[in-house]
Amino acid sequence: MPRAIGWNKRDPELGKLKIEARIFGNKLTFFRQAGRFEQWEEFTPSVEDWDTVNELAENKFQRGKVQAQHLKVIQARGRKF
Repeated sequence: MPRAIGWNKRDPELGKLKIEARIFGNKLTFFRQAGRFEQWEEFTPSVEDWDTVNELAENKFQRGKVQAQHLKVIQARGRKF
């Protein structure tokens, strides 16, 4: 299983959030965590989240930390190909 792509984000309503994009097979799922000891919850990403995960995945692909097939899933916006 590949490592999740994660970053921090500040939301005006929820405060500081940890965001992770996890890939399992050809499925991309976004999760967020509001506090350190809170549960991870699945959510629907915004356009900004898609742009961020795409940029991070491309950078990790250049360094050999993301496989080409996973990069294709991310660039296809999570749709199965």
